[in-house]
Amino acid sequence: MKRTILVFFGIGLLAAFSRAEQMRTNPAQPLHRHPDRILKLTEVLRIPIEGEEYFYEGARDVQLDNKGNLYICDSASSARKSHLLKFSPDGRFLKDLYRQGEGPGEIQSTYDFAVNGSNVFLYDSMKRKIVVEDSDGNYKTQFNKEASPFDTFYGIYEEWLVFGRRIYPLERKTSRLYDIKNAIILLSKDGKIEKEIGAFNNQMFFISLSQGGGMMSGDPFQAALGDDRMFNNLSQDYRIQILDLKSGKTAGQWTRDYPRIEHAEKDWEKKFVSQFNAPKRRFENDITDLLYGGGFLWVRTSTESKDKGLLYDLFDSQGRFVDSFFINIKGRVLRIAEGFLYASHYESDAEPVAALVKYRIGEALGGK
Repeated sequence: MKRTILVFFGIGLLAAFSRAEQMRTNPAQPLHRHPDRILKLTEVLRIPIEGEEYFYEGARDVQLDNKGNLYICDSASSARKSHLLKFSPDGRFLKDLYRQGEGPGEIQSTYDFAVNGSNVFLYDSMKRKIVVEDSDGNYKTQFNKEASPFDTFYGIYEEWLVFGRRIYPLERKTSRLYDIKNAIILLSKDGKIEKEIGAFNNQMFFISLSQGGGMMSGDPFQAALGDDRMFNNLSQDYRIQILDLKSGKTAGQWTRDYPRIEHAEKDWEKKFVSQFNAPKRRFENDITDLLYGGGFLWVRTSTESKDKGLLYDLFDSQGRFVDSFFINIKGRVLRIAEGFLYASHYESDAEPVAALVKYRIGEALGGK
């Protein structure tokens, strides 16, 4: 039977925790006296997509070890070889840690990864296994999760790997919005102990099996780890929920007064809404990404200026809206660490893949 997968929308729900959790509502303007400025960034390192000994299909993620070495995974499709490239702090190529295949220590295609101490953990979502290497790419072990696979590898918290598992409805007799459970799973580094510490609900629109089946990506699920907590956005509106990774309990909810961006409906969306009686989308998702770094939660919003770039909001550990600024780069912010911002960067609008660029953040953040 033909299955259809389309990108669309849903209706945001609160997390499946106690709805009595207090919501901190912030005003439209942050504490900083000069909001909506362009953040001062100075380029200090650029790693081109191709060198004498390496090549990668654009920077999808970057992580650092405790020596400052960089690990870049690329955006290669399943039809092309992926890469996990290790570079020295000054950008010198050291090794490709990715081994393609289906045997021990090999990854079939796309993957998520995390660097922890002297180890690198890779999650192969196709073969449903976790591969463990040392920081030089030497294979150490692997463990399979075929019986209970994960959807997303978020990172590492103390002695645990943090995963997400989405639980979909089994019966879909009608085309409509269905509740989706997003379980947060802690897995021990040896793969022997697994425990669910929390779950969030949101919605997706499913097409009935009698109409061909399939689903549309609905409410977003953005997440970032930081300071023993997991920050989540599960709805189209501006709402952040915090999970305490130690206790498994919610640690609050944050929002701010945000001017929503109207959604420009495309022709195919109009046809889809009419054919399947799907809900009509009115606005863009307020939040498009979450990052944690420098003691702040960075929120990428849907606000974009042709001259300034994308608008980012900053929240401190208490949920106060402390800063807001535009980041004007041709690419995507991937990581913030120790006063630096790491981003993918397109050389031109016609360039299909993005190099990795390291910027020094040239001003104090969050201050008045």
